[in-house]
Amino acid sequence: MVYQIRLLKGILEPHRSRYQLQNAEAVTRLEWKLLLLYFLSFIVFAVEGYFGVGSESFSKEITKMDSSEFEMGKLLIVGGNIIAGLFYPTIYLFLSSLFFWIVIDIPYIKLVIVQMIILGLQLLEKVFLIPILVLMDIGNDANPFSLGVISQYFLRSDYFIHFFSEITIFQFLIIALQYFYLKEFSDRNNYLVLLMIVLFYLATWFVKAFLAYIQVGVFV
Repeated sequence: MVYQIRLLKGILEPHRSRYQLQNAEAVTRLEWKLLLLYFLSFIVFAVEGYFGVGSESFSKEITKMDSSEFEMGKLLIVGGNIIAGLFYPTIYLFLSSLFFWIVIDIPYIKLVIVQMIILGLQLLEKVFLIPILVLMDIGNDANPFSLGVISQYFLRSDYFIHFFSEITIFQFLIIALQYFYLKEFSDRNNYLVLLMIVLFYLATWFVKAFLAYIQVGVFV
């Protein structure tokens, strides 16, 4: 069986997509879909940077900056987002696949394809949230679909508020979809597969929280 990579089908028809991938002997459209994901990631991250989504730490420093420092800060945010938009797919597709290949022993190419489907869902989450955050004039910490809002009532640490704001309804859906695919591709215990997926996302949430916590004002 030849598996044709269709990202939306992988999200909307996971049962059929998983069955076909599980029994695939060859894969087509891999290079084109990889280029598409890199391009979409670049665009989405650039738009986020342009509208200042995720730049709450910078916003807190505005009153302390003169006009030149403010413009430099904006440039850093947009430039940083553009770079992140190019590196994020590489880390998410290839390094994460390497991690899962080591710990749960699934063919690497199938892991990359599953991560491509999941990355598509990650980008859809960003596309969905950008207009909501911009129109409501709120930051990620006030994302109504995350635990960030609730955490602000109980926590005073900006870092942990950033961490909980990364935990959204979409992230639970992403974890469930990834588990749905990987549990059938591995001979390991299903609980181990789920544990490795959860640990991976916990690590990514901690890293994203740290990046959000960094004060842009330090660099301008």
